[in-house]
Amino acid sequence: MSGLVYAVTLVLAGCGGSEPAAQASDPPPRRETVFDPMTSTIGRAQGVQQTVDEQAAEQRRRIEDAGR
Repeated sequence: MSGLVYAVTLVLAGCGGSEPAAQASDPPPRRETVFDPMTSTIGRAQGVQQTVDEQAAEQRRRIEDAGR
């Protein structure tokens, strides 16, 4: 009987609530790295590619409209 009381006590103690996790503070400000020039170059290249793709789609649309 005492073993049962001991087991129930352990189960109830194990199921107790815990304190909520501390709120994460704001992340530290981003520091500049040696890779920043390369990543900014990639970003510019992606922007140029998007512009070229848009212009190509517009040109294809005009060609299709002229062929009809």
